[in-house]
Amino acid sequence: MPVRCVDDTVFLEGVCAVEDAEIVLEHLQSGARLIDWSDCTHLHAACFQVMLAARPPMRGVPRNPELARWLAPILHPDELSIQADADAGSETLCKTES
Repeated sequence: MPVRCVDDTVFLEGVCAVEDAEIVLEHLQSGARLIDWSDCTHLHAACFQVMLAARPPMRGVPRNPELARWLAPILHPDELSIQADADAGSETLCKTES
């Protein structure tokens, strides 16, 4: 099962499909206050939208590098700002002409 709740933490593990969005929402409405997505390898957009709307504190960075790169900064930008600054010089994503 890709979504489980222990105490006040929702754990996202492996592939989180569209039907898991409702489960995440139910856990958050039932008092869960934190999402740990360290073991998440795929996150359906519906799950992402629930997390984006609820804005719970996030723990960890997903195992999937694409999720870590594109979604983690949106869901918890404060925690990742230091890492982003450190990585800024390592790769140019796009160039603008002046």
